[in-house]
Amino acid sequence: MPKYSQGDVVDVEKVGAAIRSSRPVLGLAARSPVHELNRRQLGTGAVLAQSLGSIAPAAASSAAPAAAVAAGAGSGAVWSAVLALLVAALVAAAINVFTRRMAAPGSLYSFSAQGLGPLGGFLTGAALLVGYGGIGMACIAGATQYLGRVARFSADNGAVVGRTASSDSLLLGLAIVVVVGLIVHRGALRTWRLLLALEAVSVIAVLAASVTLLTSSGDHASLATILVVAPSTDSLGYAGLFGFVAGVIISASGFVGFESGTALGPEARRPFQMVPRVVRWAPLISGGVLVVSTWAQVDAFAVTAVDPAATTAPFHDLLAAQGYTGAWQRILDLAVGISFVACAVASLTALVRLTFAVGLEGMLPGFLARVDRRFRTPYVALGVALPVIAAVPLIGMALGVPMRAWIDSLIAIGVFGYMLAYLGVSVAAPLFLWRIGEATAGPVARAGFSAGILAGLVAAYVVYQDRAGNAACLLAVAAVLAAAVVYYARVNHTRPESVRAIGLYDVTSDEDVLWGPRADTGGNLQG
Repeated sequence: MPKYSQGDVVDVEKVGAAIRSSRPVLGLAARSPVHELNRRQLGTGAVLAQSLGSIAPAAASSAAPAAAVAAGAGSGAVWSAVLALLVAALVAAAINVFTRRMAAPGSLYSFSAQGLGPLGGFLTGAALLVGYGGIGMACIAGATQYLGRVARFSADNGAVVGRTASSDSLLLGLAIVVVVGLIVHRGALRTWRLLLALEAVSVIAVLAASVTLLTSSGDHASLATILVVAPSTDSLGYAGLFGFVAGVIISASGFVGFESGTALGPEARRPFQMVPRVVRWAPLISGGVLVVSTWAQVDAFAVTAVDPAATTAPFHDLLAAQGYTGAWQRILDLAVGISFVACAVASLTALVRLTFAVGLEGMLPGFLARVDRRFRTPYVALGVALPVIAAVPLIGMALGVPMRAWIDSLIAIGVFGYMLAYLGVSVAAPLFLWRIGEATAGPVARAGFSAGILAGLVAAYVVYQDRAGNAACLLAVAAVLAAAVVYYARVNHTRPESVRAIGLYDVTSDEDVLWGPRADTGGNLQG
């Protein structure tokens, strides 16, 4: 240990190194395996911005209610939204079994491996990869569609168009991809305030539109009336149990991604406090917006001539039917477009952290775990993931594919991936608790109930998408999972140490205990 006298200039890095080398803490690693990330720097707001951004409540609430009604839920779409919210709460409880005990950039991938073993964890990670990727692609296309409407509003005389011209869409899409990439590269520490503010403004716009519909002229039904309406008197075409389940599935698509804040666990200041809180509250916040939006749209469909199966912009058409045009359309397009951009940022952030974790374990090439020295973000993983995520929607725009159909297909793929990942972590939770000797009745029952409901919803989702003619989307997900099994078997044969490393998570090190986490600049100590 070097000696210093009063007035000497102290190099805090050398002092820290001397302390760590002379006084290692028995039983602790010298450094966390994810020490290159910006550990212990993010507050609750940053983690919340990540989760809400992935959900994109404004975007989901603008489209899901009409889709649920059109699928046969009728006025029961409100109940479908409520039940989907309860399912999300159960999944959140299962996820929090892990978030209270570990922080992992791989999120559900790393969590599931603790209960299902390496293969189960890897398959959950593959499903999560599909979820992040599919929703990220859909969000780039959605942002292009809605912001394109804002840019072309005057030329269209306020008319809602299915898509912008191919060249205009491609240029706008490229600009959105660049913006999303720059934000993700800079990291949540520097951008979360902006993203959270934009999402809040978007949600306020959607709630304002909902309130406007509920208070406009006409014979409106109260929420209580809609909730207890008899199917036989439903004017929106209630299609029985299948229609109701279809409504739950569609409404559940408005909650996927709420867990993505867990990917920032190692970077949160107090991960075992902040992350579980965000995972618990994010779906409730988004669910409240979705239920209000569903109530408003169900009520408005009943008192107007707007067909929920034909509209591509429900709020637009419902407000127009009530006499609200002009500025309302521009504001809503801007709000939903911003929500899609925030969702693309959050989905890509989670995808990059997942890729970083898999690269760090050695399951993917190790260069994917390289971190930018300034922003402390996995820049190589971003450089690999962003072109792939951007290519699919941009190619569709270049070919002139109608973006509405493109978005629907990508969302179908992403939601299926998310549902399989949620099923994996729900099954893993009680097994993990049993393994560590903490299998108490309450958490095990909640996780088991979540797994049972999700298994039923996954089966129903397959039937629903097959009936809707989207079997190709299901086959695409199945192909990814099959490829994951083959790749896992190959790695297990050639690099078994990488397979044993699956499930990597942040750990307290002697560096943390003796010196404390460092800020990314200046070597200042952080408590």
